Amino acid sequence: MNIDTAEALSLDENSEVSFSQLLVLSGLSDNDLRELVDHGALTPINPNASSWMFTSYCVVVARKASRLSRDFELDAHAVSVLLGFVEKIEALESELHALRAGALGHGLAGTSDTVSR
Repeated sequence: MNIDTAEALSLDENSEVSFSQLLVLSGLSDNDLRELVDHGALTPINPNASSWMFTSYCVVVARKASRLSRDFELDAHAVSVLLGFVEKIEALESELHALRAGALGHGLAGTSDTVSR
C-alpha cells in the first residue's frame, strides 16, 4: 500500500524563493522548471537577473505543474497550457462565488443556477 503524505508549507505572500529552492519545493527537474519559465507559466521577479528569484505564489504553481506533469505524463508546454486553463477556471469560480454571495446578500437566494434557453 502506498500512502501519500501531505506536506504543509507556510508561505508569506511577500516572500521570495530562489530557483534552487523552487526546484526542491516543487519536485520539478531543472530543465522542466526552465521550460515552464520559457513558456510563461512561471515568471521570475527579474527575468534578466543572473539568478532568478520567484514570488512565493510560484511555489503553488510549480507544485501544480509537477502534479500535472507526473499524473498525466505531460511535457512542459502542455503543462503550461493546462496551468493557464486552471488559472482561468479558478478565477471564474472565484467570480461565481462572489456573485452568489452578493445574490444571497440581496435576498436572491432562490435564484436558479441554470440558464434558460
